[in-house]
Amino acid sequence: MIPHDRQKAGLGGRPSLQMQKMFHRVMQADPMAVRQALIDIRARFGDDVSHDTIGRLELVLAEVMNNITEHTAPSRTDGLRRSASMIHLSIVRDSTGLACAVSDDGQSLPEDCLRPRTLPEAAHPDMPEGGYGWFLIQDLTQALCYYREGSRNFLAFNIPFAA
Repeated sequence: MIPHDRQKAGLGGRPSLQMQKMFHRVMQADPMAVRQALIDIRARFGDDVSHDTIGRLELVLAEVMNNITEHTAPSRTDGLRRSASMIHLSIVRDSTGLACAVSDDGQSLPEDCLRPRTLPEAAHPDMPEGGYGWFLIQDLTQALCYYREGSRNFLAFNIPFAA
C-alpha cells in the first residue's frame, strides 16, 4: 500500500499526470521562429502560471534561443543562406515550476558563459559577450546545467513558481 502523502503525488511518489503540462517544439534557429515559440509558450502556460513566472520564463528563453540564433554558423544550400542550427525546446510544468530543456546543433557554448556572474555596472561598447544575458539567465533559473555531446549542446534549468 502506498502511504497517503505519496498517493497525492501519484504512484510511487511521482507527480500525477494531471499536475503536468508540456510544450515541445523543434524549430529553425531563426529570430521569427523564436518569437513565435515565445508567443505559443505564453498561450500554452499563461492560464496556469503567474505573470511573474511566465515573464521570467520568456526572458530566459529569449536570451538562450536568441543567443543560439545569433551565434549559429550559417551554411549554404543551393546558394541560399540559411541557419545551420535547429533548436529543440521542451518545457514541463510540474508542481514546483517549469522544467526546461533546450538543445541545438550549433557552436559550443564558451566556458566563460557559465562562470558565476554579477550584474555589470553599466553597459559599454567593450562589454564582453554574455554581460547582462548570462547574468539574467543565472539569476532567474535554478539547477542550470550545460553539456555538449558530439555536435549538440544541451542546456537544462528550472523556473520555480513565484512565491
